[in-house]
Amino acid sequence: MYISVDRGQYEYDLMLAVDMFTSRHTQWYYFQIQNTISDATYKLKIVNLLKKDSLYNYGMKPLVYSEKDARELKIGWFRSGHHITYKPWKKKTFNNLFPYVQHYCLEFQIEFRNKDDTYYLAHCYPYRYTDLKTHLNEIINDSKHLSHFKKEVLCETRAGNSCFLLTITDYIGNEDSKTKLGVVLTARVHPGETQASWMMKGILDFLISEEPTAKELRQRCIFKIIPMLNPDGVIVGNYRCSLSARDLNRNYRHPKRELFPTVWHTKKMVEELQKDHYLFDFPLLSPFELYNGTH
Repeated sequence: MYISVDRGQYEYDLMLAVDMFTSRHTQWYYFQIQNTISDATYKLKIVNLLKKDSLYNYGMKPLVYSEKDARELKIGWFRSGHHITYKPWKKKTFNNLFPYVQHYCLEFQIEFRNKDDTYYLAHCYPYRYTDLKTHLNEIINDSKHLSHFKKEVLCETRAGNSCFLLTITDYIGNEDSKTKLGVVLTARVHPGETQASWMMKGILDFLISEEPTAKELRQRCIFKIIPMLNPDGVIVGNYRCSLSARDLNRNYRHPKRELFPTVWHTKKMVEELQKDHYLFDFPLLSPFELYNGTH
């Protein structure tokens, strides 16, 4: 994110950096404010968002993190802010850069109780590539998981980062038994959708647990899990694209190996898994369908 215009004391117009090698994809933010003043109200405007509507219109607040509170009070991320609006941005200060694009503005006011502190603000809870590696190392270093958890590198990305492939199943006996159902789970194809990584973390923690249901699932199924399909995009802070400047979620039909290695290798992995295991397939239902019991 770039601070583009200082409108006055404690009032700023902010402009998001676009996804690398593109001219768009601005909806996710994560930035810091240093040397905060404790008796001031900051007014912030993020002026080049692209979605027509947002949860900020329905009660959502920005996420905030204080270095001092985390260090001294063990307080992590929390929601804060007031006078929050999300609406079309009609000023030409920034629209001249992209004259045919309608931008939207997230505006909010916020106070910081700690003087001379460093605060971080984010659209949703951050989850870095480093966080993933730390979590996987914690699992591997616990010997009780050796009988049902395996980590390997599916492939390397264009930037040379590892895309991990995890296998979870009961390795006691014949783990390759064709009676086991094959289950493939992937997450974080869009770098800015960090909630997917938190959901995947919960899935992993459950599947390797001693819960009776988790044990039964490991006996009946072989799980192939790719927890972060777009490591490059996550590392550089993109919202939607990889370093190929393309949305990986739109390139599954005929992916080019050199441009979309994680997608290409994922498809190959699924094809190999299908040779020995029936893959359980089910439709992705909307909340409306689930609520109304139509399926």
